[in-house]
Amino acid sequence: MDLDRSSLAIYRSIFPEDKKFPYTRDRTGQITRHRSSLDGSLFFDYVLREIAGIEDADRLYPPKNVAALRTLVTTIMEKEGLDKLKRDSFIYYLKKDFDFAHPGSDDAGSYSRKALVQPNFCSLMDGLWALDNFRFEEAIMYLADPAVTPVNPHKILSALIHHAGPTLGPRLAATFVQATQTKLDTDDSIRDYFTAFKATSIESAFLYQRTVPESLQHELFTSLIDHCLTVRKEVNALKLINLPFTPKEQQMFEDHVRHSSLPAAQDTLIIKQMHQGQLDDALVAAKSARYQNEPELGGLNWASLARGLSLGIGPRAINEETV
Repeated sequence: MDLDRSSLAIYRSIFPEDKKFPYTRDRTGQITRHRSSLDGSLFFDYVLREIAGIEDADRLYPPKNVAALRTLVTTIMEKEGLDKLKRDSFIYYLKKDFDFAHPGSDDAGSYSRKALVQPNFCSLMDGLWALDNFRFEEAIMYLADPAVTPVNPHKILSALIHHAGPTLGPRLAATFVQATQTKLDTDDSIRDYFTAFKATSIESAFLYQRTVPESLQHELFTSLIDHCLTVRKEVNALKLINLPFTPKEQQMFEDHVRHSSLPAAQDTLIIKQMHQGQLDDALVAAKSARYQNEPELGGLNWASLARGLSLGIGPRAINEETV
């Protein structure tokens, strides 16, 4: 009974007013879906587990009723080894849930001022709360602040790439990494950052893949080729053939597109060979049986292109054909 009174006293010292309980069925369902999307762990789960040592964070949050909220608050406030600043930062996160349910209120701000929570800790929790609620632009506004040290930056990068949308996600991811100078030292984080580059700048993606560990270079280089041949290929394929390949990259490019089933692959190889003055190679590719019977597109197919190349190369091509 004393423990119950103690729990109630702690709870009332933080939530003195009987505001409407914010964790409705719909809100709880939303939080649970976001947790599932974020590989089974919210950012709030992560800080409770890794910083506060609360292993069952996903069971405690979101609380299903007021008694469960009291248990969560008491667990945070009485956790041994957790300093006051971190305890108050976690309560600040919960206060934001109340503010979200009661538009116009500022319980979180009032609590942070009363508890003297440092602004950079508030910004960190603002950013994590925004990530957990899939408000990604808002999250980066806070997390890119130079005074903030993001927690688990690799998870933040992954959330942006995989959940913020095909256009917004890569842009925010690049902004986050550049602003925070995050060191990417896992294969998955390197792949995620490369995905951001592919969507924002083909040239930057190409240069970046040269800087990654050698074990990843072939994978990223060929994924860049496939991206250029499938996404806005009219523009990106042209960017691809104008990239300054090293001899090794040129060989990887030719090997990959020769065995590719993508419709634009052979076209791009031939144009790249023509672009580099490899007319003999381009002629051989254009005359391949696989492409000779294609219908004309705009009055041209590979058979007519082969004839044109033969004429362009001149007597050398004719002589080679008669050997």
